[in-house]
Amino acid sequence: MEISNDIRARIIDAADQLYQETNRERFPTVDQVRRAARADMNTTSAVMKEWRRQQTAAPAAVAVAIPERVQDAMSAALATVWSEAQELANESLTAAKQAWETERADADTMRAELADAYEQQAQELDTCKQQLTEAQAENMATEQQRQEQAQELAETAARLHELERREQDAQQRIEELRAELKQEKAHAEQQAQQHRDELEALRGKLESQAAAHAEKLAEVQEQHRQELAAVQQQRDTTAQELATVKARAEAQQEAAAARQSTAQAQADQLAAELENARQSAAEAREQAAGLAGQLEAITAQNKELMAAIQKAQPEKKTTAPRKRTTAKKDADQGEG
Repeated sequence: MEISNDIRARIIDAADQLYQETNRERFPTVDQVRRAARADMNTTSAVMKEWRRQQTAAPAAVAVAIPERVQDAMSAALATVWSEAQELANESLTAAKQAWETERADADTMRAELADAYEQQAQELDTCKQQLTEAQAENMATEQQRQEQAQELAETAARLHELERREQDAQQRIEELRAELKQEKAHAEQQAQQHRDELEALRGKLESQAAAHAEKLAEVQEQHRQELAAVQQQRDTTAQELATVKARAEAQQEAAAARQSTAQAQADQLAAELENARQSAAEAREQAAGLAGQLEAITAQNKELMAAIQKAQPEKKTTAPRKRTTAKKDADQGEG
């Protein structure tokens, strides 16, 4: 696989830094280097193999030919020198074997680290899936609550609109009653003025007739005593008519006053109903404002929850291919 120089340098720098932090006593794990370098597992594993190989000293080559010092030695000491040479060769072979064992142990350690890192990532993935499922369920519950409160807010707005309409109707009815009261009052005043005019006319007529009769009576007092009785009777009739007119005028005034009182009572009742409607509208507005605030809070909580869900989703990383058991393959297929 091709690895860019930038990623390779980043992984090597992270490994060197972690190796220095342990005073060069133990190699850092592949998962630690992967997290520090922010690289995927396959790339980190490949670069870490090269890095660990570089940290291990190369084994000395095994001497095959006889060294010069052996050739220059005395023939008597040839066997001893050759034995020493064989020992040096065996030491080199032993050192190479130890280096190979160390490299194999490092490879086994790396495989174990890769397996642990894979298991840890699988557990983290399961945890994230569970958290995502819980968050989605909570989000659905929150969305349902938001829809219910939105419906309640719409119903409250409809009730508020109905109260405003009733308030307008009541105000219009009050204006109509005021106009009717004003018209009734004008009509009553007109009738009262008409009655007063009739009374004045009758009074003037009566006075004119009385003056005429008195003058005529003074002239023909002796001659027309019978006419005087007739005049007296006519005056009584006129007085009775005057009393009838006055009684009728008073009755009409009382009826007008009663109608005016009734209209005023209706106006007061409508004003009280208007005040109650205004109070109900104010309470509905406060309730609508409260529901709007709750809706905004739930919307903000929903946004935070969606942000947390997006943040909780794990980053997709490829893992180094390795042999897996049949159970792990089935588990991987189930998760996929």
